Amino acid sequence: MSINGVFRTSVSGMNAQANRLSVISDNISNSGTNGYKRSEAEFSTLVIAQSGGGQYNSGSIKTEVRQMVSEQGSIASTSSATDVAISGDGFFVVQDQAGREYYTRAGSFVRRTETTAAGESTYLVNAAGYRLTGTDLQTGATGPIKLPVGEIVAPTATTAAELNLQFPVTAEIGDVKTTSIAVYDNVGTAQTLTMTMTKTAANEWSLDVSDGTTTVSSTVTFDPTTGEPTTTGAPGTMSITLGTGNTIDVDFGSLTEYDTDFSAQVSKNGNPAGYFQEFTISEVGNVAGVMGVMADGSLVSLFQLNLARFTSPDKLQAAAGNVYSATLQSGTVEYGIPGTNGFGSLVSNALESSNVDLASELTDMIESQRSYSANSKVFQTGSEILDVLINLKR
Repeated sequence: MSINGVFRTSVSGMNAQANRLSVISDNISNSGTNGYKRSEAEFSTLVIAQSGGGQYNSGSIKTEVRQMVSEQGSIASTSSATDVAISGDGFFVVQDQAGREYYTRAGSFVRRTETTAAGESTYLVNAAGYRLTGTDLQTGATGPIKLPVGEIVAPTATTAAELNLQFPVTAEIGDVKTTSIAVYDNVGTAQTLTMTMTKTAANEWSLDVSDGTTTVSSTVTFDPTTGEPTTTGAPGTMSITLGTGNTIDVDFGSLTEYDTDFSAQVSKNGNPAGYFQEFTISEVGNVAGVMGVMADGSLVSLFQLNLARFTSPDKLQAAAGNVYSATLQSGTVEYGIPGTNGFGSLVSNALESSNVDLASELTDMIESQRSYSANSKVFQTGSEILDVLINLKR
């Protein structure tokens, strides 16, 4: 074995450990970066063909950096209405100002107003200024989400409402519970639907929906062993036609009769005319995307968010701004709606944390430091042997 082989092998070992330390340093520095995906340095050997005769030729080592993009980070709650996390597979689709498309798991978006010759436009952007994209539910066009800040909102008539009701099993026959629903006609005039629930028998309640002039009725019967509606006791859709002519279908989601207090949760479509007070990213009904919040709390679906996914997400190319771009190795991009066909679901008022484990990174750092020192000792020993050879001539 040539003494030069000792130098070559030990230097490659030091270089490999230096690369690993660089990866560890990057991971540690980004441990608090939302949506950041850690990287790992994977080692592989380079073997030199042996010439036989008992002589050994040492090889070297090389490193490949692998990104753990497909590894889910923990999800933490936030107070921002435009923060959103993905639970499961998929990436948010964002664009730079030149229209180039990138992908990210960091869902911290804020409003930013940009002024051009055409006027002011407000977008949802991430920390690096990339614009969040989605599908406009009015036009069907897909592109950067432009928020209708300051624009008058046309009224939409209420056509459907859903109630989730919890009835107290301890209620006496004749006990009455009420809740109300604010609904709107075609010109945005508000009306109130009142739901009156009366216990008529053991485990049975009558349901009456009224707008003050018209009343529709139904009943619900609960199984006393489960507290859920019996097979034949669940109410169907209760349709009521208002005096203005529009019909509202009242459906029931969760109906239970447990030993606890009465509670009612109401959701409905429709909105009055006015302006948006705020914007939020959430899932309402079959739409997962950007909603406008009216003064009365009504939510108006504006944009459907589309997620992207890849066959090999770990092969995406990382770019500045905590985003990724597609590569030949990552596969062709596929788009889909959150919560459908294997795509992850959205978690509102939340962010995905970095998937870096600081304890593991610090442990790896100590291992790399020791390995680097050991390789340097091999290099130093080879240097001392070379000095001995040189001194033999003296």
